[in-house]
Amino acid sequence: MLAVSGGADSMVMATVLHAAQPMDVRAIATFDHGTGPFATEASALVVSWARARGLPVRSGIATDLVPREAAWRAARWTFLRNVGREFGAPVATAHTEDDQTETVFMRLLRGSGVRGLAGLLAPGPVLRPLLHVGRDAVRAHAAAAGIRYRDDPSNDALRHLRNRVRLELLPTLERYDPGFRAWLLALGETAASWRTDVSRAVDEHWAPVVQIEGGLVQVPRTRTRLPDADEAALFWPEVAGRVGIALDWRGTARIAVFTTKRNTGLSMPLSGGARVRSTRDGWTLERTRAGS
Repeated sequence: MLAVSGGADSMVMATVLHAAQPMDVRAIATFDHGTGPFATEASALVVSWARARGLPVRSGIATDLVPREAAWRAARWTFLRNVGREFGAPVATAHTEDDQTETVFMRLLRGSGVRGLAGLLAPGPVLRPLLHVGRDAVRAHAAAAGIRYRDDPSNDALRHLRNRVRLELLPTLERYDPGFRAWLLALGETAASWRTDVSRAVDEHWAPVVQIEGGLVQVPRTRTRLPDADEAALFWPEVAGRVGIALDWRGTARIAVFTTKRNTGLSMPLSGGARVRSTRDGWTLERTRAGS
């Protein structure tokens, strides 16, 4: 199921994939963020394009949302996942190599742990066929092939962090340090490989004794002991991620120290709406608010 915004990247993805593998394209989904007439026109373009090719298409629109990136992203992904379930197909997005560069940089700015620095290379159910293709190459193909698209002017609004990163911060850093973008991409690749290795190690050594259910992780003290903070710093971000809790480097350091001390009956809040508790039997990590 292709997620198509109507912009250059997604229209190129849809056009190329439909031409190359038409039977694999189960449906098209487009989401209007409600940012203005250009966003509405882009969504309408997608609907028209899909219907002209006989493809099932679903369109959604944001209503009564706070005009912020996080709110738009949450609404969009809820819509896309629902459409994917409707057609029994994985969601494919048109994220490019430039999107990965921006994501890794933003994660650095926010103090992400190593897991987060994998960015869009993190394992998951979403397909990203353009992730190793640059944005300039995508737009060059759109021009050469005469592919129609619509650019939303809100993509240039500097009030949004990603736009500032794309338009100001990364170009400036690249001028002062040529190769900075390439370094970010290499960092993301290394972090993704590291993340895979840690996940495999946790599955092999810890999965048999760790209980993960809903938004709760329970580690029994009687059968499993975290011998030092370094091992704890590897273990906790991985199992936390499996229940939707993202630990930044500060949270990782705090929980690593907390769970390698002999204490019971204590609890410690973590950023992102999570809490770890120590009991006589072990440790419990849980979400403390919805959506964290």
